[in-house]
Amino acid sequence: MKKSVLIIEDEKHIAEAQSLILGEFYRVHHAPDGEKGIEMANRLKPHVVILDIMLPKMSGYEVCRKIRGNAELKGTKIVMVTAKNQQIDEEEGMGIGADDYIMKPFEADELRHVVEQVLDRQ
Repeated sequence: MKKSVLIIEDEKHIAEAQSLILGEFYRVHHAPDGEKGIEMANRLKPHVVILDIMLPKMSGYEVCRKIRGNAELKGTKIVMVTAKNQQIDEEEGMGIGADDYIMKPFEADELRHVVEQVLDRQ
């Protein structure tokens, strides 16, 4: 059975691209904002969350904190994907529990590789 990925991304074209990139290898789900993302993560218990930082209703940082604070999601890997390219942004994301961090724009192979890597760390 394929492992599951939850993409939490408000820009529809980016979410669709990520779904196309990962859909061959994983069961992919999409949430358009942070609140829906938390709801879906709690329900689906995905193996990996691909998490944008700048989201409506709840920031990616807050989503990451909530996932990390939920004992039922302790095994869920989090890959933050953002256009914010300052070192401080990456440090903050990693500091609150992200497993990896990718900057937009990214290549398809990079996204697949990072997802594979974080899953291999289990």
